[in-house]
Amino acid sequence: MISPLQLTNDQIAATLRARMRRETARRRVEQPIEEIDSLIEECEELLLLGRKRVPLSMESRLRLLAGRCPAAAGEQLHAGVTIVHLMDELFGLQEELLGQRIDRGAYPDPDEPD
Repeated sequence: MISPLQLTNDQIAATLRARMRRETARRRVEQPIEEIDSLIEECEELLLLGRKRVPLSMESRLRLLAGRCPAAAGEQLHAGVTIVHLMDELFGLQEELLGQRIDRGAYPDPDEPD
């Protein structure tokens, strides 16, 4: 027979494990969004400096982002392209990730058929 104290401890442990799983899943989405924000900010600064192309020094960060983020698989995240092109790719990826982060059912699109 399981004691009430053991049952309570098991429930607490299960709740903590569930919370840790949710937090890990949330961070898996949040980290790439934060990295994308940083890259977009850096691209904006480069544009203000009059640069036209993404410097090769950003290639490793772009590869790291693509490796961490399955949603980036179809995106063209490369250095050497125009900054505007990379920013378009990053904004598209960010939009997709933000869509995963919220419950779309809570905010139905009025233009989308049921």
